Amino acid sequence: MPRTKRSRLGRTLVATITLLLCCSLLASAGAASGVTYVTISDVGVSDDNPTTGDLVTITPTIRHSSADDAGFQINEVTLTNANGERIAEANDLGTIGGSETLDVPLRTTFDTAGDKHLTLHVRGTTVNSSGHTQSASQITHPVYVDVDEPSSDPEPAPRVHIDADSMVAGAESTVTVTVSNGGEDTLSDVTLRLDDFGDNIDAQTRMRPTIPAENMTTFTFTVTPDEAGDMNLKATLTSENEDVTGLTSTTVDELEDTVRVDATTVHENDTTLLQYHVANAGNAPIEDVLVTAESPDGSLPSASAERINASASKTLTVPVGSEPASATLDVSYTAGGDASSTTETIGSKGLESTDSDVTTISGQNAFLNGGIGGIPLGGIALLFGGVVVGGIAGTRLRR
Repeated sequence: MPRTKRSRLGRTLVATITLLLCCSLLASAGAASGVTYVTISDVGVSDDNPTTGDLVTITPTIRHSSADDAGFQINEVTLTNANGERIAEANDLGTIGGSETLDVPLRTTFDTAGDKHLTLHVRGTTVNSSGHTQSASQITHPVYVDVDEPSSDPEPAPRVHIDADSMVAGAESTVTVTVSNGGEDTLSDVTLRLDDFGDNIDAQTRMRPTIPAENMTTFTFTVTPDEAGDMNLKATLTSENEDVTGLTSTTVDELEDTVRVDATTVHENDTTLLQYHVANAGNAPIEDVLVTAESPDGSLPSASAERINASASKTLTVPVGSEPASATLDVSYTAGGDASSTTETIGSKGLESTDSDVTTISGQNAFLNGGIGGIPLGGIALLFGGVVVGGIAGTRLRR
């Protein structure tokens, strides 16, 4: 009888080592500080029970959870064995900003059988919005692979692995499916179909002419779940000689639509500038953001942004002829496919001019009306799912 390979899914150590990077941003007449969290949030292994000589791809997901404008520059990602020897590496991978992730595939083989205790190392530096390096750091994460000796088993079937994080109902999410062809023959006329066991997502199909022997390829799908709850995903691979199915489960959360808008004025040389601060404290990105405003003297200039990620904020700056006595702000946007809007009335006290530097449209600093010692909005309640601002009314329009 063929020997059954041992599954290490129940034995794999899941560990997330969180790096707390404290950043300090100094302006010409004030200072703001934020906190950056960088983790290895997930590690995908294309085959956690290979045989000697098989190509194995280990893919860490590096996540930057900060809501401020600091970036994390990834200098190198390495994979070492139990003796500390490098067996795979990737260098100069660029910078990821707040709420962004980066998958880094590392490929290796093993010459001997046995349990392999490997370690992932992520080395990088925190860089502020001005491009200045603030601190250098390293994150490590263990990986375990059980390697077997080659056997007289039949030609191994392709493996299908689905990688899906938790999703939000009504919002787009990315699902990746990795197909590993560990056999000696090329897979031809490959079709991969992704669906669930109900009608929560639309089924999608991807095709490839071939997947070479001892190789792998990744298929990317964009899905939008209709309802919250547990969801089981199924990826079915069909080729000229093989039919294989991969399964996984994930959760779909209810859409949390919480958007705040505030405004302040600043003086730059002889110009008065009005800054609209839009904060998305929800769990899904908002798109087609438009801020309009009215004052007792008439309409104020509008401003827009294509997208603001979940748990992030953006400041939009427009010039005005003079400082308004008060303003009624309205921000309209799309969240999870639905149109929404939020309004806020700012009195003269809240609109008072400051001597702070101007934050451009690409900036991420947004200050609460009345604030807490000038702490950026991205550095406080956004990380806990919401903020508290008085006098806000929201309207949600279902399409």
